[in-house]
Amino acid sequence: MLQDVPSPSSPSLNFRSKLATLISPLKRVRPRVPFFRLAAHRIPTLWGLYKGLLRTAPTENIHQHIRIWFRKNHHITGTDRTIRELQKGYKWLETFERAQSGDTKTQALLQRYDRFLQLKAEKAEWKMLARKEMEWIQRMKNRPIVTGGLIHPTLYNPPLPRLRPQPMAISRIIAKRIKQRTRRFMRMEDLAQMKDMVRREQDMERELLEAGVPFEPMYFGSDKQDSWLQPINEASRDIYESVKRSAERNLRPFPESLLNLVREARRNKIANKTKERERERRGEILNRTRKRWRKNLTPHLLSTLSKEKIREELIVQRSVAEVGYVGLLKKRKGWKLREPKEKVEGKEWSVEDAEWIGKEDREAAKKVLLVIQEENARRRANKEPEE
Repeated sequence: MLQDVPSPSSPSLNFRSKLATLISPLKRVRPRVPFFRLAAHRIPTLWGLYKGLLRTAPTENIHQHIRIWFRKNHHITGTDRTIRELQKGYKWLETFERAQSGDTKTQALLQRYDRFLQLKAEKAEWKMLARKEMEWIQRMKNRPIVTGGLIHPTLYNPPLPRLRPQPMAISRIIAKRIKQRTRRFMRMEDLAQMKDMVRREQDMERELLEAGVPFEPMYFGSDKQDSWLQPINEASRDIYESVKRSAERNLRPFPESLLNLVREARRNKIANKTKERERERRGEILNRTRKRWRKNLTPHLLSTLSKEKIREELIVQRSVAEVGYVGLLKKRKGWKLREPKEKVEGKEWSVEDAEWIGKEDREAAKKVLLVIQEENARRRANKEPEE
């Protein structure tokens, strides 16, 4: 059995009260709000440090740097880092005040720091310009272009021009409407089932009332019947309006402004392809040039033609030239070749020589060709057969 503990004596009580009086002021008091919301922190920092730095800043670059530094660090909530940054700020304030009071060494140091900030700002500006230019080039590279085609209206989209690449917003709208239409019909089935359940309950309560069973009906009755069916009818009406709008979207005609846009895109496409062919004829290697070089003949031609014919076919298909040997091969195959717009009287355009040739020049060329052929035939006949 525990014995009764005696109460402390009066000297002991006096000593305890005196000790508590001495220790209480040393006890740490935690505020109920963060330190950065306390007036004891905000007022000295904003009105003492920040305003003092702006007022004593010697140059415009340093003034702007102080504003950026405070804007960069205003979100800091850690006490250790906040103390370090505040110590740095007060050190700057002392330096600015010392330079303002006439210290030549500090003034020279701040002028050097000002030049450093100016160079840093110029470098950052050039980086920003280069980054914006690269972003613009990337945006222009992937920008949607009207191809000259049309997207016919459906239940999910109105008449639209064909764009390449198609904007992601249009694809997402169409995909969302497809999912909405599926959910809409599922919702219609659920509403029809709910309406059928309400009607069955009403029929059951009406039969019970006609049989004389005493109870208070919840579904049967003019006011109760409307209160149960009204939200179902309103939801069904909203779904019907949505389906009606989809049907109207499907039957919407092409507006004249859209057709004019597509016609203009087709004209621009022809003009751009014409310029591309002109660049290719001048010798510039484009993507379509490399694509044509990689193109081969169809399998049935590869299996039926000889190696010489295959070589000629590949030369004709892979080259855009219309003169020289390529022009001659294209002329043999019946290709329609271009001629210069300006005509020369009494002369014909030579595809092989890429120049205007008169009748006398052509006859002389035929005679020279005949002499060469006869000489080649004579040499073949006189050549001794190999053993």
